[in-house]
Amino acid sequence: MTDPVTPMPRDGGWAAYTDHARRLAALLQNERSRAEQQAATSRSGQAALDQITHRLATQRQHLHQLAATLRLPEPHIGGIAPSPVPDPAEALRRAVAAADAADTAAVHAHRQAAQPPLLPGLTPLARNALVYAAAATLGTLASLLMFAVSPDADLGRIPWQLVPWSLCGLPALAFFAGYLTISLVGQPRIGGGGTRSARVGGVICFVGMPILWFIFIAATQG
Repeated sequence: MTDPVTPMPRDGGWAAYTDHARRLAALLQNERSRAEQQAATSRSGQAALDQITHRLATQRQHLHQLAATLRLPEPHIGGIAPSPVPDPAEALRRAVAAADAADTAAVHAHRQAAQPPLLPGLTPLARNALVYAAAATLGTLASLLMFAVSPDADLGRIPWQLVPWSLCGLPALAFFAGYLTISLVGQPRIGGGGTRSARVGGVICFVGMPILWFIFIAATQG
C-alpha cells in the first residue's frame, strides 16, 4: 500500500502574508504619527493664532489711545481680509512681522511726541533761552528802527518819547512773544508740560534789551 503524501507547508505564502502584515503595521504607524504631528501642528498654530489675535486687539487699543493723546485723527483699522498666502504658517509669520513693524512705528511716534516740535535736540533751558534771545533781538531791532526814524534822531537829540517803549514796552512784548512761542511749539505733546524758563526770559528781555539799547545810545551819541 502506498503511504499518503503529507502536504508541504506553503512557506512562500506565509512569508508574503507576514511581509504584508509588517507593511500594513508600518503604514498604520506612519499614519498615526502623521496624525499626531498634524494635531500638534494644529494646536501650535491655534495657540499662535490666539496669541496674535490678542496682540492685535491690544495693539489696536494702544493705537487709538496714542492717536487721542497726540491729537491725531482716529486710525482706521479695516476688517480682516482673506490672506493671499496659501500657507497658513507663512501667513501667520507675515502677520507677526506686520505687528512687529506696527509696534516699532508706534514706539517711534511716541518717542517723537515726547520731544517738542521746536529744536528737539536741545535741552529745555537752552531751547527756551534761544527763543527768548530771538524775541529780544527782534524787539531790539524794532527799538533801534523806531530810534532811527524818529525826527529827534535826525536833529542829534535822544528821542525821549521812545524810552518807555524801549525800556518797558518792547521788552514786555518780546517776553510774552517768547513765552507764547515756547508754549505753542516748545512743549512735548505727551509726558507732561515742560518748563518755560520765565525767569531766564525775564532776564534776557527786561535786562538784556535795555542794556543793548543804552549801548546803542552811547555809541550814537558819543
